[in-house]
Amino acid sequence: MDPLSVLLRWAHILAAITALGGLLFSRFAVVPTADELGGETADKIHAGVRRRWLPWVIGAITLLLASGLTNYILMIRRVKAAPELWGPDWMGQTGYHALFGIKFLLAMIVFYLASGLVGRGAGTQWIRNARKQWLSVTIGLGVAIVLISGWMRNLHTGANDLPDPVRQYAKTYLEDIEATNAGGSGDPDDDAGPRGGRPSRVAPPPAEPASGPAASPASEETPDGQETEEADRSAPAEDRQAPETPGGGKAAAG
Repeated sequence: MDPLSVLLRWAHILAAITALGGLLFSRFAVVPTADELGGETADKIHAGVRRRWLPWVIGAITLLLASGLTNYILMIRRVKAAPELWGPDWMGQTGYHALFGIKFLLAMIVFYLASGLVGRGAGTQWIRNARKQWLSVTIGLGVAIVLISGWMRNLHTGANDLPDPVRQYAKTYLEDIEATNAGGSGDPDDDAGPRGGRPSRVAPPPAEPASGPAASPASEETPDGQETEEADRSAPAEDRQAPETPGGGKAAAG
């Protein structure tokens, strides 16, 4: 991952958290408290908040613009540099340019309203006269920008960022699943072959016959299908007929 892209993303997220968090705090904490106090005390609260919060608003707007535009330019270059990964018309197919245009337009409105809420000029006094209302509108637009940003970020993550072997594995695995579903068979791994470079399942080797006397067959089949019993070549000694000796006697069986 590019370190510059990571730093820009961190800066963009932190600036968005600062700006949107400040708007939420002002809408649901500062303004209700000032309205309860009323009069000169409320004016002092708004003046103190304006004086301390204005530099943070300007900094967040500057950081959001710089990091957002830079990220957008880097994304366009990344897509154009690798058409074999993103496709010839990835930007058009995903509507990336249109989404960025909507996001940028909403951001400009949010920047203007946020600046008017903490400003002191007569041209934006109408925003401060209805502070609670315009704070709610600004927060709603900010939430919409966050949702669009999340959708855009989801467009360029996934298999496009993976190494070639992993991406090829994922692609062929999905193809196997689709082929399996179309064929109505079971597990897609059962017929996985060399098409995607994935190892197929190997059947376990047959069990080896046990050795020893217990494994010796009692009978065997002849080529014509008839069974013949195995001759016993080791008969007991007492069952053998002892040969006769020349003197007419029998020799002892040894």
